[in-house]
Amino acid sequence: MDKPVVIANPRSGGGLSEKRWASVVGPLGDGLGAFDTRLTERPGHARTIAYEEATAGRRLVIALGGDGTISEVADGLVAAGGKAEFGVIPRGTGGDFRRSLDIENRIFAAAERVRKSVPRNIDVGRVSYLAHDGKQESRHFVNVTSVGFSSVVAERANRASKRLGGRVSFLSAVIRSLVSYDNAEVMVSVDDGEARRMTLLLAAVGNGRFFGGGMKICPEAILDDGHFDFVTVGDLGRIEVLAKIHRIYSGNHLSMKEVGQVRCQRLRVSPVDRRAEIPLEIDGETPGRLPASFELLKGALRLRA
Repeated sequence: MDKPVVIANPRSGGGLSEKRWASVVGPLGDGLGAFDTRLTERPGHARTIAYEEATAGRRLVIALGGDGTISEVADGLVAAGGKAEFGVIPRGTGGDFRRSLDIENRIFAAAERVRKSVPRNIDVGRVSYLAHDGKQESRHFVNVTSVGFSSVVAERANRASKRLGGRVSFLSAVIRSLVSYDNAEVMVSVDDGEARRMTLLLAAVGNGRFFGGGMKICPEAILDDGHFDFVTVGDLGRIEVLAKIHRIYSGNHLSMKEVGQVRCQRLRVSPVDRRAEIPLEIDGETPGRLPASFELLKGALRLRA
């Protein structure tokens, strides 16, 4: 258990054939030293493996993959008590969490950084929501959770090919999703305050800064400041979205009159119409819908990256 374990998603980054895995193992070993490997076999498996390894006493558990794999490993480690250290070696098309950490998208450089870095505590979010089958679920997230249009875009982008990269995939999904999307009517309560009615294109609960293949949706978020950055994009029309989306990519949207930002530790977002199915996106995955409640867990994860 003194060796780190690398939890690898063989489907991320275009897949890991035998030839590709051989090209990854060398840089991994050069950067990390000796390590064990466990490969995921299905969605959610990285969470299970991380929990098993942490509860068995593994000191360092490393996620090798995209944002989904990174999020699952973090979820499993927090569920296990957060004592095991969490390493990140990005390999995927989105790369949103690595952008908040300013990690190079090269295996050797990221692995060496994990080996040499000093552990630091970062915050984690916990979200409770309705799964697609109507059951109440909860999980942890390390980067960004969002509701509304961004969730529709994420679901469409996840179904599509990402051979041209995360940004192109998400931009294409934005354009296709605009055709049929209607803005959401929601009730929002911040830090147990009075609920406020809002019309939203989307809302993002940010622990990290980026989502959607590089959109800087929460440009002032800090992973260890003890707060979420809650950013709302109001009742924009289709043409306005296309005209202003470049500002979200660059992080210059906070000055727009349709955009709001507040720092908080707890949130609740629910549909005005209880029959409305407003989708929820968690670290790039789309597991359910509103209503949802969010709670910040300060310093719940020990990061090596």
